[in-house]
Amino acid sequence: MPTIRPADQLGPVLTGRGEATVLRRRIEQIAQSNETVVVDFTGVITASPSFADELFAKLDSALVADGRVTFANVPASVAAIARYVRAGRSPVLPG
Repeated sequence: MPTIRPADQLGPVLTGRGEATVLRRRIEQIAQSNETVVVDFTGVITASPSFADELFAKLDSALVADGRVTFANVPASVAAIARYVRAGRSPVLPG
């Protein structure tokens, strides 16, 4: 099962739509090949609203609903911003 750790590549503070777009596309590519991918937030302190919007609000919710994308070790600060950007959309919430 592939595991992606954003902090390993992007550091403890996740910012920028461009970085999130690359990450989201990588997650979706793995999941669409019928593999389960774990996005492990170990080492992440927080994420900007723009990063969270690009990752959580635009991530294909079907991939999360059927368990092909899962989230692990999501800090409360990231979970809160994910909920905020997902408000009014179908839920794809970590933790």
